[in-house]
Amino acid sequence: MNEVRIKSRRLVAIACLLGIPAAFADDSASTPAAFADDPAALVAIPVTPVEVRELPAVSVDGLPSVSSLNLSLPTLVAKAPGKKGKAFALKLSPPAASTSNSLLLAGGPVALDLKVPAAKDLSSAASLKLNLPDGAVKAQASASVGREDGQTAFWHKDAANLEAQISGPMGTALNVSGENKLSLTYRAPESVGAADGPAHVVRSESQSGQASMTLPLAPFQVTVGGNSTSEHTQEGAPGNAASFTQSAVRTADHTAYVDVEWQPLAGVQLKGGTAARVANISWQDAHSSSYRSVNPHLTATVTPFRDTTVTAKVEQVVAPFDAAAFANYTKADSAANASGFQPDHAWQLQTRVEQRVGPASVSATYTKARQGTVTEFAEVEGVQAPATTPLLGRDSVAVAVNLPLAAVGLPHTDLTSEATWQSSRVVDPVTFETRAASGEPAQKVSLRLAHSLPSHNLSIGVTGEFTGERTSYQVKELSTTAASGSVGAFVSYKPGAYEVDLNVSGLYGSSTRDDFYHGTRGASLIDRSSVQDNSGPTLKLELKRPF
Repeated sequence: MNEVRIKSRRLVAIACLLGIPAAFADDSASTPAAFADDPAALVAIPVTPVEVRELPAVSVDGLPSVSSLNLSLPTLVAKAPGKKGKAFALKLSPPAASTSNSLLLAGGPVALDLKVPAAKDLSSAASLKLNLPDGAVKAQASASVGREDGQTAFWHKDAANLEAQISGPMGTALNVSGENKLSLTYRAPESVGAADGPAHVVRSESQSGQASMTLPLAPFQVTVGGNSTSEHTQEGAPGNAASFTQSAVRTADHTAYVDVEWQPLAGVQLKGGTAARVANISWQDAHSSSYRSVNPHLTATVTPFRDTTVTAKVEQVVAPFDAAAFANYTKADSAANASGFQPDHAWQLQTRVEQRVGPASVSATYTKARQGTVTEFAEVEGVQAPATTPLLGRDSVAVAVNLPLAAVGLPHTDLTSEATWQSSRVVDPVTFETRAASGEPAQKVSLRLAHSLPSHNLSIGVTGEFTGERTSYQVKELSTTAASGSVGAFVSYKPGAYEVDLNVSGLYGSSTRDDFYHGTRGASLIDRSSVQDNSGPTLKLELKRPF
């Protein structure tokens, strides 16, 4: 009798499995219109087991609650959203003759983030992760639109990226990623100095991609790879193609590198390598400049004691071209000769000591930069534009502390703080005098005290920040922001899937004094000056719900 019951259960299970493809055998009537319009856009992914995790609990009278689900599905066909915002579509078709791949959706496929009203923006994002037998593939997309406080410019941004990590034989690993970003800013006529003219649009698009492969060659671990980035920025009046061409600036940065890691002794790790880099910039689709460099680096990490880490690094750092700043060259009467323009670069030595004492940690970092260049404003072809000027030196010290306060009678309370002191010396391209780099404060201190109430799903705290005086240098103007301190507070409430964050900052502000010269700085007396009050609180409310 038991044998008969077992056989009948098997027959029922087989019938259910055979019924699944039959249920989807005729799917032409349910195919979304988006697929019918573009059959070539269909991508078939043969899968057998599908696991969906972290589902919201569902309960029915008389039945237990369900929080996870395992299904056996036929071939999955997916079409990504188009540029016009079409919804993501899925279609099921009968399984192929051979299906052995595994598809895993975990962590929630969609994340929604709403922010109001300080930034006055609306943003959303979605991600999809596929776990493979020997790696993972993750795709993400986001979009936002908003308006800055006190500004008439509206902006729109969207981005999409793809990441893949694949493990190979003998411990090899391949990592590949790519990203595309687009930003549009609509500026009112009065903001560009022409109240009776048309509005302007600032368009910026960037693409980036990188790939690396790690090869374990005992006792070394070798990583070879490369990355490439490009950005295109332009501004003009809608319908006037010439205005966009006149302001067009393109940048590109290509790097190939080799890194080697070695642990000769216990508690000692060495990492070194070099990178070959080519940075290009062009403007008005007619003029260009290139900078080539070889950038070596060496890092030594020593752990003399269990809770102490000392790291020393020497390297040549090179920053990418700033396309937005370089666009000022296009405003010259004739294309400025910027063939000698160089991206910011310098030889840099950095030493870091980190100490842990139980749950607390403190770190100190000293950075010294020499033999380099920085970008400052100068007069080029009658207009203000960025120019390369020597960096004589830059020194900075940063101290960070993370201190749980449970030991002093304040459970679930953490204090974090970071302080930075820095000084720099550059050659002013207008007066040729030595001064600090533009816009760099000498001191900056931040503080955050957070207390969590687990039983109430609450986290509350206060924040503080102090920034020293800083001066921004332009050809005919000085902007000096006085030293200032700011106090803020935050409340985070997460009763379940939803999370509400309320942040208040800027309870104390600062003021900026702008001094305008009749001619270039140092060549004439100040013609006029003005004071701007930047004080005032900022309120930001965030609603998050991961699905």
